[in-house]
Amino acid sequence: MEITKKEFDELYGDVEVVFTNYWKYSFAFEGETESGIRIYLSVGGCADEIYRFEVIAGEKCKVRDFEARFASATEGDKPHSEALHTYSEYY
Repeated sequence: MEITKKEFDELYGDVEVVFTNYWKYSFAFEGETESGIRIYLSVGGCADEIYRFEVIAGEKCKVRDFEARFASATEGDKPHSEALHTYSEYY
């Protein structure tokens, strides 16, 4: 279900995520809620702006600390297409 960034932050804003990878100007962060819901964030995406973004490997950050371009919350190993909630600036 597509929701707004505000709604995503209300539901998952306190979840801690860590940097997992970088691809085509986008930084990926992942974490998990206490109930086992997997959180994925994609931050960046613009070559002109991403050089200002600082990442510290292993540092835990809260979901609400980011201006993510895409975020999803999924149960178990389900793909993003079957997410409980998603937020996206792309659509």
